[in-house]
Amino acid sequence: MIEAENIVKSYNGEPCLRGVSLHVAAGEFLSVMGESGSGKSTLLEILAGVRRPDAGQVRVAGEDIGSLSSEALAKFRRTKIGVVYQNFRLISTLTAEDNIRLPLLLEKMPRAEVRRRVEETAELLRVSSSLKKYPGELSGGQQQRVALARALAYRPPVLFLDEPTGSLDSENSQNVLELLSRVNRAEGVTVVQITHSLEAAAYGSRILRIRDGEIRP
Repeated sequence: MIEAENIVKSYNGEPCLRGVSLHVAAGEFLSVMGESGSGKSTLLEILAGVRRPDAGQVRVAGEDIGSLSSEALAKFRRTKIGVVYQNFRLISTLTAEDNIRLPLLLEKMPRAEVRRRVEETAELLRVSSSLKKYPGELSGGQQQRVALARALAYRPPVLFLDEPTGSLDSENSQNVLELLSRVNRAEGVTVVQITHSLEAAAYGSRILRIRDGEIRP
């Protein structure tokens, strides 16, 4: 599902990723562990098409995302890739329902289908009772589940998560990780999470470690 070959990235002449290669099978739940500054968040952004590498190739769902134009890449990311960041990035002036609905409306999906997708995804992520609330009225755990619902509403085959439990307490962290495991198993979504937490990483089916911009044993 995901193939990365010899990914290189530097910032202001300082190497961040030094020829990283990895392969993720369809339906796998991969955890990438690393300390702050190890390059793990940059790796996630490159795999998700948010940032382009200086060198190397990334294929997601059979598509060489580095060869896509900016417009084609934006559409590919909306329909094939879900991304959830540590700070959730919900739009504060929109209700939870409208945050989840937004990527579907951008693709001009029929409104009846939008309504069905929102309802199904909200039920799957257990946020149906929060749909009319604004992000500021939700707990951190609720905001995280709404962000996950937004990422999954289009039914993308791949989900990327940047420190999915980094801003949550232990109870909410466990709840979110159990939901991710359920989505991975029940929906067949390929999941890649970036984390520094061994507890969070253990929910994956495989763990890779990155240090100083290189994958280590």
